[in-house]
Amino acid sequence: MNAPTGFEGAVRASVVRIGAPGEGYDGSSDSSPRKFWGSGFLVAPGWVLTCAHVVGKGAAAVWRGERAIGITIGDEEVHSGELAFGLPLPEDPRTPPSPWPFPDLALVRVPGAEDADCLWLSDRSALTPAEIGLYGWMPGPVKDEPMYFSGGGTATGGSAGPVMLSGGQLTEGCSGGPVVDVRRGAVIGVSKGKGRQQGSGLATPVTALRQLCDTGPRGARVLHEVLTAHDRHHLRRYYGLGDSWPRLHARLGPASGEPAHGFTADRRAQLYALFADLEPPTGAGQVLQLANEARNHVLQSPYTLREHDPRSWREGAGLLYDPRDGRAPDDEPSRDLALEAVVLYAAKVYAALTLTGTPRAPKAARALADLHSWVEATTLTLRNDVVRALVPKLLNVHRPAVAARADVLVEIDPDIYGTGRHAWRVALLETEAADEDETGGNPEASGEPSSAPGYDVASESEPPRSMTTVAQSREDVPRTALEEAVRGALSLALSQCDVDQHLAAVEFMLPRALFDEPVDQWRARPYDPADPFNPHTLPLGQRRLVVLRDRLRKDHGVTPEWRARAEAVAAGPLEAVPLRRDVPGTGHDEPPTEGGQAAYGRLLTAAPGAVPVYCARAGSGPGARAMAAALAAGHAVALWRHTDAGHTDCAEFHAHAAELLREARTARQLPVRIRTLRNGNADDDAPDPTSAWARHVVLLYDPPHRAPGDGPLREPPLMHRPPTAVRSTP
Repeated sequence: MNAPTGFEGAVRASVVRIGAPGEGYDGSSDSSPRKFWGSGFLVAPGWVLTCAHVVGKGAAAVWRGERAIGITIGDEEVHSGELAFGLPLPEDPRTPPSPWPFPDLALVRVPGAEDADCLWLSDRSALTPAEIGLYGWMPGPVKDEPMYFSGGGTATGGSAGPVMLSGGQLTEGCSGGPVVDVRRGAVIGVSKGKGRQQGSGLATPVTALRQLCDTGPRGARVLHEVLTAHDRHHLRRYYGLGDSWPRLHARLGPASGEPAHGFTADRRAQLYALFADLEPPTGAGQVLQLANEARNHVLQSPYTLREHDPRSWREGAGLLYDPRDGRAPDDEPSRDLALEAVVLYAAKVYAALTLTGTPRAPKAARALADLHSWVEATTLTLRNDVVRALVPKLLNVHRPAVAARADVLVEIDPDIYGTGRHAWRVALLETEAADEDETGGNPEASGEPSSAPGYDVASESEPPRSMTTVAQSREDVPRTALEEAVRGALSLALSQCDVDQHLAAVEFMLPRALFDEPVDQWRARPYDPADPFNPHTLPLGQRRLVVLRDRLRKDHGVTPEWRARAEAVAAGPLEAVPLRRDVPGTGHDEPPTEGGQAAYGRLLTAAPGAVPVYCARAGSGPGARAMAAALAAGHAVALWRHTDAGHTDCAEFHAHAAELLREARTARQLPVRIRTLRNGNADDDAPDPTSAWARHVVLLYDPPHRAPGDGPLREPPLMHRPPTAVRSTP
């Protein structure tokens, strides 16, 4: 382990022992040893990070937020801490799960520990592979008197789950201890458990702390508070006497990836402390947008930042320097280019926050002014005259930039194997931004419509949409499990697309057998009855514009009929045409009197702006046959209900749908109006009488977008295997 002088001592000073509170480990007032639960480490003044299963040994008192956690720093300093947040919460604190589900993290607030030494949390999103140090406390030869442990090994994985540890023995008691990248001097994980094989184990990556943001506003506030305290602490230590992690980073030297010039340790400490006092980003999408824009100015390496999920300004900077972790030197930007990218990113952060015009606290206003000064001063050190000339323009904020917009595609494959299961993929659909110099900052000049926010029909005159896969299934899942299966990837994609005032739409590309799946009622995060109007847990169709697309058309390709009808409904006006000719008068329960070929001929010769309308299911039965005819005839828009149950008002439905289409005039107005109707029917006990006809309404909105495909979505279904057994260490 090639660590600089003072490295091991700096780590040990921050690794704590965790047990029961009180003067004694068992809560008594005597001086006998208290029961040892596990390890943890200080990440900020007054904050300890550990595993949920470690503090879970304190049972219900811990999860009630009581001062029920004993924290011992060094050999003598004992504090009582309280749980601020645990992931995930146990269903019953009296019988904690074993093993504890991922991410198995806990943040403990420790009053009185504000002067303690703290470790440096990685700012990176690609954490591994890495040479690591493992640290913690383990049972000693005397019962309940633990002894300090340190070991080494390698870490891999962690991008979509636990970090795999190998080469070092994770001993009993080390759960909750830090996993430190010794090459960079940064914590990249929290030890979780040891595997069945000798010298193997698991850790939770520190990037899993981002899941606090997914729990709601409280979790996001806790994470912001911890990161703010962390970055202020390290700058304060750097400016003070004695050693500090930024100074240790400088001693790591170029051989360990620490630049002698460029975005150096001192500059990181200064910039991150400034970021800490700013308003946090609105989501991963805002960070990624600004980081990608900065990268595109100076870094031309063929890598994408969209696979990451940064939730803080510091993580955006972490994406821009040494992005491949030094593993492919031929593709790495120079230190000068990395600093240029970071300075541009910081300038864009300043511009984005200035443009919001949001009233801010005095501390945040001062931090924004100080960020301006830091960017100006650092720009003077850059060697690239082009970047030096661009930065003042970014800081001189006077008009909004025209940003790229992204929506989300959820694509579900047909059940082609007859197993009753489906493959799925979640992707970002991005429309490239126009050049600000060409548009003058005017969205209308760029061709971007100024109305109907959130979803636009892509016509031949508009730029193509690029597609970036966020995640896809490794195993097919049954229809009833699709919502749960895609939820994590969908939540991640939405957080990347919701930028500034743009609320991402969701397009569901479904096989026709799933046309009646109520995807507008799916949720991106689990519903909490105690917080019914949490915007992140509302049904998708109540908050967002949700439309269906036809998966089979991806295989058939674009036809002239489809293109012509898509352009006609985009221009308007719209008019209703019955999907089944006889239904408005007879109801959907009567046998069809029109054959499939006759329906195709009728729908083929319907008016250019015709929209097929049906008061019942279109994914099975007579409605499915008629829908197939309509799609073959090129129709790009259709309205129907995803259920037959409780509906006997076919004539009324068709009449109201016809009125809706006349009032909308063009197809791009329909998603907004459908969302309004869905909200009118959201209260089961008190639906809006004027919109009751639209209960269970479905909108097919499927123009021939010019988005490139990502190749085959699916592979033959994998055999189901039990998960690898992992034992959590105490």
